[in-house]
Amino acid sequence: MMAFEEDGRRAPELGARERPGDKAADDERAMLCSICRHRITEPSLRIEISGAHEHTFVNPGGFVHHLGCWAAAAGCSYTGVPETAFSWFPGWSWQIADCGSCRVHIGWLFRCAGDQFHGLIVARLIEGSPDS
Repeated sequence: MMAFEEDGRRAPELGARERPGDKAADDERAMLCSICRHRITEPSLRIEISGAHEHTFVNPGGFVHHLGCWAAAAGCSYTGVPETAFSWFPGWSWQIADCGSCRVHIGWLFRCAGDQFHGLIVARLIEGSPDS
C-alpha cells in the first residue's frame, strides 16, 4: 500500500531500519537543539494540540513564533515561573523552555489542570543523531 503526504506527494519508502516503532531506528533519531545538537525530544513524541501539531503565533512584542507541539521534552530546562497572561492556548499557563545544554530559548512548557505539553520553536530544532 502506498502512503501519501497531506499535499498528495508520495511518501518516501521506509527502509528496514526506518520502520516506525523500530527501537534501533528510534534511538538514532532525535529532535536536537539547532545550536549545540543537544537532544531535546523525540520525533515519536509529536502531538496535536487544538487540532494541529504546528501553530504560528505573535507575542505582545510583535515577534512571530512558529511552534511544534510535543508531549515531553526531557532536554529542556526552564526559566521563570508559570504565567497565564497572554497564553496562546486559553486556559494553559506557560513557562519559558531553554535548551538544557546551551540555554538558548527553545520554546515553552504549557500546563493546564495536571496536563502539560511543550510548544517548541520549529526553527530551533533539527532532526538527526546527537552523535553525528
